[in-house]
Amino acid sequence: MFKKFFLVIFLVLLLNNSLLLNNTYASFKTQIIEKNDLELNWEIIFKYIAEKLLKEIPESYKYIKLNFKNLDEKNKNYENIQKLVYINVIPNKNVILNLKSKLNAYYFFQIVNYTTWFDFITEKNKEILKSRNVKYSDLVMINEILAQEKKYKENQITKDDYSFFQTDEEKSKFQIYLDVYNTLLSDYYNSDDLVKIDLIYSSINWLTNWTQDQFTTFFPPSESKDFEESLSWEFEWIWAYVDMEKPWILKIISPLSGSPAEKAWLKWWDIITKINDFEITKTTTITEAVSKIKWPALSKVKLTILRDQNTFEVEIIRERIILKDVEYKILDNKFFYIQIRMFWNKVYSEFKNALFELKKSQYKKVIIDLRNNPGWYLEQVTDILSLFIPKWEKTAVVKYKNENYVYYSFWDNKINLWDYEVYILVNSWTASASEIIIATLKDYFPNIKIIWEKTYWKWSVQTVKYYYDGSSFKYTIAKWFSWKTQTWIDKIWISPDVKIVLDVEKFKNGEDNQLNYILQNH
Repeated sequence: MFKKFFLVIFLVLLLNNSLLLNNTYASFKTQIIEKNDLELNWEIIFKYIAEKLLKEIPESYKYIKLNFKNLDEKNKNYENIQKLVYINVIPNKNVILNLKSKLNAYYFFQIVNYTTWFDFITEKNKEILKSRNVKYSDLVMINEILAQEKKYKENQITKDDYSFFQTDEEKSKFQIYLDVYNTLLSDYYNSDDLVKIDLIYSSINWLTNWTQDQFTTFFPPSESKDFEESLSWEFEWIWAYVDMEKPWILKIISPLSGSPAEKAWLKWWDIITKINDFEITKTTTITEAVSKIKWPALSKVKLTILRDQNTFEVEIIRERIILKDVEYKILDNKFFYIQIRMFWNKVYSEFKNALFELKKSQYKKVIIDLRNNPGWYLEQVTDILSLFIPKWEKTAVVKYKNENYVYYSFWDNKINLWDYEVYILVNSWTASASEIIIATLKDYFPNIKIIWEKTYWKWSVQTVKYYYDGSSFKYTIAKWFSWKTQTWIDKIWISPDVKIVLDVEKFKNGEDNQLNYILQNH
């Protein structure tokens, strides 16, 4: 009798809480109460995740062809599954997907963590979640928390403009700034020569420069548009990734292996100051610069490069080549060599294919070449780490000012690196997401050997705010850490196990003394 009474009370509470759900999920309540069953199946949960938890994702998810044996494009769940495959929540395998089966609560909350950045799992509830399936009350709780977060953000927007000042003195100092600005425009002798917008943008730039963080910067409208385009730009004819880190400063992110840029010995962090006779100035945008560099294959372009406060010219022959993010081959009939050039949006699938070939082979010595890899997408790195790290173990943590977000290992079919002799090649242009994969693999597999010199030390996370006038503000919002040892190496570097300095003259003649060290000594 007590159990029945308790169940009635619980269902009444669910009925009240269901007001937080939208119409898509209103039918769940009735169905569950009628069946006296609070557990949900995959079909309902995946629909909930795809429609309720996922923010806007690129329309390209619609082009994914699902491989599941029992799903075709007429299936009502097809688009939801496409979305989950797109964000790597579900592996797109040629198997039967049983949507009527129940879903483990621990696995579900891992997905929720991944899609919402709320960490619902604690050491206290972990074992409980592993022992049960997802319940309707879980969805109610998630909706309550998301609703509270949305309300909090809306309240933050409507706060007084001066709410960030903690003391009256801070407010009075800011009033001085405003008075100076107004006085310049009203009483300054040459006030007619002043441009209000330039004064404001210059003040903002001064604020960002004061942080002494090279990854934090403000972009006026024209530079903001160019910066956004540069995030995914590739030079078609010299094959080097670039970034406009600060307005009007065009930097090489990474020359790709075998590219004209690498053959010309361009380095990461080189600054391009002139293209032939075209000088890059404060009015030059990345679009203009790119248009000067791009030209038909086999033609030449002369770049003036600023490196370590020294300026020199280099002539590059443009080429038309196609390079993958991941390449693999057999070396000396005993090493399985994998090169990762960039952690771009397809690197996980390409790397997984390389590991598939490794598993089919009999080779037990593996070289992973991360030299000149500037990183990029942390999500791609954590997906790759999931191929090695035990399931549900942590792979990396992003620490924000007031909270942490943890990445977990999701996938099955692991490769145990204790069974392999692994060498990772790095150099001072190995950075960011590349450093995450190195540190985390060393956390779990200390038998791995790091070869050559210290890495670049870029372990910060940036985000971008966009404003109504088209300007944008890129700023550091968090730091990345490896999980197990909580390693953070910003400006400290990952040190090698064996230091082998590149012999430049030999490399120009096709001899890689760093790679040869591994081949000849192991």
